[in-house]
This record gives sequence, C-alpha cells and structure tokens, in this order.
Amino acid sequence: MALLRCSKIQVDKAYSRAVNIPTFLKKLMNIIE
Repeated sequence: MALLRCSKIQVDKAYSRAVNIPTFLKKLMNIIE
C-alpha cells in the first residue's frame, strides 16, 4: 500500500514535469525572441 502511494507520487511528479516542460520552452522562446 505504501509502495503504491510512493509510485503514485513519482507518477505525479513525472506528469507535472512533463506538463511544465512545454510552458518552460514557450517562456524561453519568448525571452530569446
């Protein structure tokens, strides 16, 4: 049970990171342009 919750946290972190990358790239492109 604890292991499952830990893996869920890892998935949430990976998901939020994957979501943040495009927005980060957009901000970076705006700064460059």
